Amino acid sequence: MNPWNLVLGVGILLIVTLVWFVFYYWFNPHVDEPDGGARVVGNCGDVMEIRLKFEAERVVQGSPWTNGCAHSFNCVWAAVDLARGKTAEEILDIDAAMIRRAVGELPRDHWHCASLAAETLHAAIDNYMQAGRTTTSDSN
Repeated sequence: MNPWNLVLGVGILLIVTLVWFVFYYWFNPHVDEPDGGARVVGNCGDVMEIRLKFEAERVVQGSPWTNGCAHSFNCVWAAVDLARGKTAEEILDIDAAMIRRAVGELPRDHWHCASLAAETLHAAIDNYMQAGRTTTSDSN
């Protein structure tokens, strides 16, 4: 075996890995110190995670993540998009039907993806509200 072929193969593998890493972190927003966040596992086995950052009691930044299918990906992104600019109380009004409408055409057999996204969003808000109550009660 020619050693140059091995070096070339390893070099190409490193370049592909580096490009994937850069694109992954470039196109996936990250909230380093979220004010609220949740990770929920659905009955289908998909995992969704939402992390939210608040300023003046409104969502200013959010980062969605899922290990599921394209429908799960679209639903969790739609949930975060719907939450931007809203207060925690307004976000609690976001439901699976709103997420389905935001996504557009979602096959009926994937409606559970919208339900999981809504559940994850509400869990992130619950986490935010619990943290806020804890901070408030500690200062009294």
